[in-house]
Amino acid sequence: MHKRITPVLVLLLITVALQTLLPLVSGDLTIANPFLALLVVLALRGGKVSGMLWGALLGGVSDAYFLPYVGFHGAAFTLAGYVLGWVGSKVVIRGVLPLAFFGGVTYLWDAGVVSLLYLALGLPIASPFLVPVLLGAAITSALAAALEAVARKLYPPEGL
Repeated sequence: MHKRITPVLVLLLITVALQTLLPLVSGDLTIANPFLALLVVLALRGGKVSGMLWGALLGGVSDAYFLPYVGFHGAAFTLAGYVLGWVGSKVVIRGVLPLAFFGGVTYLWDAGVVSLLYLALGLPIASPFLVPVLLGAAITSALAAALEAVARKLYPPEGL
């Protein structure tokens, strides 16, 4: 049990530290999402149910950091966690490049779902939308690859 909890706690601490430090580097607008990068790593390793639970938890935490409304990222992360867990249980994923790919695609998914929720509720969306989303996808991809590299060092050889 200890061998399974310690890596997750270390990854969570790294993610919280990244999320806390990113606004200091980039200013008020933080376009990268370290919690989403962590979701990619944990969901691909854990399966559908684990991915969905991690998605709900990390989505709620992400909502607390990013939005004045709770539940937007939570809904998107939960669905993304389920799909990532399903993909992780069906496909053998090796290396950090696939994690970077899944990080970018999941960021685009999250941006799309949150935007649709905003539109459905009649809330305004930020005007320059495409460039920050693409930049955020690229940075989140790099974060997912970096967190996967850390996870490979932390997890025992037999994996989860």
